[in-house]
Amino acid sequence: MSAPRSQVETRAHAADLARTRAWTVAAGAGLCWGLFTLVMLHIVSSFDPLTDPLSRYAFTDRGSGMLEASLLSVAVGVIAVRGALVSSGLPMTRTTSTLVYATSTGMVTAVLFPATFSPEIDPLSGRIHQYASVVAFASMPAIAWSLLEVVRSTRTLDRVATALAWLLRIAVVSLAAFAVSYVADRLAPWPVFGTLAETLPVGFTQRLVFVVDFCLLGVLLVAAMQAARARSPETHHARNTRQA
Repeated sequence: MSAPRSQVETRAHAADLARTRAWTVAAGAGLCWGLFTLVMLHIVSSFDPLTDPLSRYAFTDRGSGMLEASLLSVAVGVIAVRGALVSSGLPMTRTTSTLVYATSTGMVTAVLFPATFSPEIDPLSGRIHQYASVVAFASMPAIAWSLLEVVRSTRTLDRVATALAWLLRIAVVSLAAFAVSYVADRLAPWPVFGTLAETLPVGFTQRLVFVVDFCLLGVLLVAAMQAARARSPETHHARNTRQA
């Protein structure tokens, strides 16, 4: 009786590993394509990446539609990251799932409602874009934050937990810098804020946040694959017994 059960558990473990690998490939493809499109957009566009926010690139003279394609690709990639984490066996709370869907929904909404960098754009669209962007930018590092204790409590993920904690500190600092630069840019007519906006340009801090967020998602994918590989058939059986 034990031998057939062991074989079943081994096959189930192999199936979970294959699903995790498939989700990881899908997530990596979405995130890498989004990043590649974004880099190419910066190369072909005449806008200044230090001073111009990403939202302005929706109205670029060259590379029209590339920003939208990039954000949509990243939105799909974030959903796929969740799939990889779930398949790996790492606990996924409702809070984490909500943050994942908030990030993706925020990005899609920001694409559907462009910022008001053109007189033809309805001001309401600009406000929706602004709020959607805030949700997406705030939710992405929060996803990693909500999973930090889960990763720390997994023995095989000690190094991943250290990298995740280190990146989260950078994410908090970069997000705070972006918030300060954004406010300074909006209040630039005032001398003090104008100087701050020149010293800490909003375009630079926004891209810094984006890079750190990409790194966080990459670390989560590494955590998913390592957790899936480390799970033994006995662990798989114990997990199914608890769920039953």
